Amino acid sequence: MPLNRLVFVLLLMTTSLNGQERLYSVVPLYDETTKLEPAIQSSTEDALITRVADRVRDRHARENGAYDHYLSFYWEERTVAIEIVDRVAKGGKDITINIKSLAPLNKPDFRCFFRGINTVAEYFHNVATKEVAPNHYTTTVTYNNIENRALQVGDRMEFEFSPFLLEPKRGRSNYYGTAFLYIVGKGLVPWIGRGEKLDSHPQSHSMILGGGTTLHVPYSNEPDNRFKQMANNLAPISAQPFMLGRRLHHTDFGDGRHSEQPNPVFEKHKNKLGPHYVARSCVACHVNNGRALPPAVGEPMYQTVIKVAGNSNGAPHQTLGTAIQPQVLFGDGETYAVIRAWSYDDDKYPDGKPFSVRYPLYRFNGIEPEFYSVRLTPPLVGLGLLEAISELDILIHADQDDLDGDGISGKPQIVKDPLTGQSRLGRFGYKAGQATVRFQIAGALNSDMGVTTSIQPYLDGEEKEEEEPDPELSDESLLNMTRYVSSLGVPPRRNVDAKDVQRGEKLFETIGCASCHIPMWKTSKYHPQAELRSQTIWPYTDLLLHDMGKELAD
Repeated sequence: MPLNRLVFVLLLMTTSLNGQERLYSVVPLYDETTKLEPAIQSSTEDALITRVADRVRDRHARENGAYDHYLSFYWEERTVAIEIVDRVAKGGKDITINIKSLAPLNKPDFRCFFRGINTVAEYFHNVATKEVAPNHYTTTVTYNNIENRALQVGDRMEFEFSPFLLEPKRGRSNYYGTAFLYIVGKGLVPWIGRGEKLDSHPQSHSMILGGGTTLHVPYSNEPDNRFKQMANNLAPISAQPFMLGRRLHHTDFGDGRHSEQPNPVFEKHKNKLGPHYVARSCVACHVNNGRALPPAVGEPMYQTVIKVAGNSNGAPHQTLGTAIQPQVLFGDGETYAVIRAWSYDDDKYPDGKPFSVRYPLYRFNGIEPEFYSVRLTPPLVGLGLLEAISELDILIHADQDDLDGDGISGKPQIVKDPLTGQSRLGRFGYKAGQATVRFQIAGALNSDMGVTTSIQPYLDGEEKEEEEPDPELSDESLLNMTRYVSSLGVPPRRNVDAKDVQRGEKLFETIGCASCHIPMWKTSKYHPQAELRSQTIWPYTDLLLHDMGKELAD
């Protein structure tokens, strides 16, 4: 058996003057033994085949306020699998589109080659698909209606599918789909609209931050929904788990209500909250899947994680455990924090331009911990891609003793796998304390909402029993939540052609920001999710810990 199946050891080759070297011993999350889900794109002698998922939408991509949001009952039979069989790529003359749905559809339409003259949803080619088997619909494209000629490799074919439900269990029946851009002979690409009609063109290389997961540029004016979208390359196998995970993400674990109305109460998952908690649902802190904002002065910090310790070594606090849970189901809470005021530090840049930095000053109402660290909830997009970066690629940049003398001391966080006990590379959460998205979600469910899982079956501060309790959230539900967070689409980079943006990019490199905030990574080919494998991404991080000085120490 190869050594890396048992333990992954990396010897850093950078050395100091006295020849010191450092070893890191971690077990990789994924390697050549990992079972891979089906690839999104494959090739045969006759065709290039691309398979992706789609969801129902209210209206069309260029219609104001009617595209990015999710409609009621989005998790009930409202996803489809799309297969693009491109024979032109192999010298043939046509492209067949196969669509498989979860329920019967009512003469669903397929549209391609955007026109946009009379309406913002007008296409040159608009046909009803043919049902060839139960819930299986097909159509074939042979002609480029824009150029009035046969299809050729390199043609831009924007398309949209309308999954009109025949007899929905609940909710409306008429829906539209995502506007995809397919490049004949190549595959799906994220797009940007150009010209008065916003005709779709491939995004430039510098815009594509999340590889194939990158979203198209939005034109429906729904900024609150940008971080909630499915990855552009979402695999069919991920579609329903994504939707089921999203429902849980928006569920109040106290009363079971969905944060988006009208949607029914999730009876199965009510009454699981607490007894101590920070928030009642994931979205209560991760507002619109983005970063939470600090509360107003004097208001309780209910969208904030406040880690606490009993001593400077990080041991759990005798009463508060590892984190403050300011809200309770019954009685009085242990403590809660507020920002009592802001402190301002005024200074000037070298060119004389003034600036001001503000610092929060906290007050605790109740138990006041001596050791604490305040953290606003971070954005969720791109986390699956960070998990997919190989340990080797990350550890190559580790240099906690600054042996190369460049002034940068990135330190990897080695953590214990809660299931296997193996040493893993930490990537997520407080000081990179969790190795995977799933472990991070399980930890947040536990400490932030008081919901147990098989990964964390005991609540924070709870004494272990001889017989392990039944988890409140099933493994299947946790996996669905993991699939949802891991598969969120990454918005494209904006304003890449602006002069000040380009100057800023050069300055970012020149003054050394990119030494820690490493711009580009390539994800591993061994990640089980097809959407996340072998993607070139731009997260601007080294996934290491850094000593940021006394002012930011905790």
